[in-house]
Amino acid sequence: MNHIYYFFKECKDFLKFFWGATKKESGVVIYVDDAHYFEFLEGIIKELTETHNLPIRYVTSDPRDPLLHRDQKNIRSFYIRLLLEPFVLLLKTKIFLVTIPDDIALFHLKKSGNIENYIYTFHTIGSIFHIVKPGGILHYDTIFCVGPHHMRELRREEELYGRAPRNLIEVGYYRLEKIHRQYLQKRKNGIQKSIYKAKILVAPGWGPWHERNTLLDMCGRDLLRALLEANYEVVLRPHHMTRKLYPALLDELYGEFKSYKNFTSEENLASTDSFYTADILISDWSGVVYEFAFGTEKPVLFIDVPIKINNTQYKDYQIEPMDIAIRERIGEVLHPHEVNRADEVISVMIKKKAHYREHILEARKEYIYNFGSSSTIAAQYIHDFLVG
Repeated sequence: MNHIYYFFKECKDFLKFFWGATKKESGVVIYVDDAHYFEFLEGIIKELTETHNLPIRYVTSDPRDPLLHRDQKNIRSFYIRLLLEPFVLLLKTKIFLVTIPDDIALFHLKKSGNIENYIYTFHTIGSIFHIVKPGGILHYDTIFCVGPHHMRELRREEELYGRAPRNLIEVGYYRLEKIHRQYLQKRKNGIQKSIYKAKILVAPGWGPWHERNTLLDMCGRDLLRALLEANYEVVLRPHHMTRKLYPALLDELYGEFKSYKNFTSEENLASTDSFYTADILISDWSGVVYEFAFGTEKPVLFIDVPIKINNTQYKDYQIEPMDIAIRERIGEVLHPHEVNRADEVISVMIKKKAHYREHILEARKEYIYNFGSSSTIAAQYIHDFLVG
């Protein structure tokens, strides 16, 4: 029944988008393929609709997207999924803002000549040239960069592909700012200390099942058991793609550790409550490490599984990924075969938290543009483009 409902809703929204436009439409269309990505655009949307009073059109391919069911000033929302390709080909607008990780011109969306400015905004802080498929964001007109590392990587990409320079804007990362604000407020109100030795957040990345190279695959059971038996409170926060693609893996782990009173899981990634109460994050190559470390100024214990590579040509860039360079500046690194030492390493890290905080603050200043005002910068660029 739901499939039928959303099919008719999509047809209705498709027609409403093209034949129900208002005279006040600003020329800004924002698209997300998953409701999860709204978190990364929320600040820009708020600045555009509230500060600049610009009406925007928000298109989502996720029926769970809360904006589909919420009336909000200056926002008209549309559900379009199966009709996405003809939608983009028919779309005529000044600004098309997306956070699709694979390029519109190379993959499932064809670039339309009726769109003046395709803008890409990142949903990760770390290096991208080894993660995004070759030419993955090559054909965007404008890219909102998180920090100098993105600027270097994207300019190098232009050299390798012989592409004309794109508009690379020094923006920053809204989600990080939001996490930091919320953490400061939680700390001001008082964060309840764990009744156990310390609270550990385990937040792995995800990867192709056949490679089995993630923290969960290589040493997840051993790590969780070592932490639980050492009397730590442990929260497992799997990547949302793990639940989507490999649910049996998670269900098996939950079944194995459900008898431990100091074990819980968190799959609602819109919530960041566990960031604020955790003393240490344990992860692998997940981008969550930057949100945690830079947002709460607390250290990360990295499990040194093989780095995730989606672009086999990444060595042509001759740039060391930020993800490698930064690890020992914001935490410690442990081999998967050494997880039995996790208790020992974590104990030292907690004692040295002031030391780590100092280095984390230095790294945040070095790697993040406009900390605290990224959405203002991005929205001002869009506004100026519209009126220019």
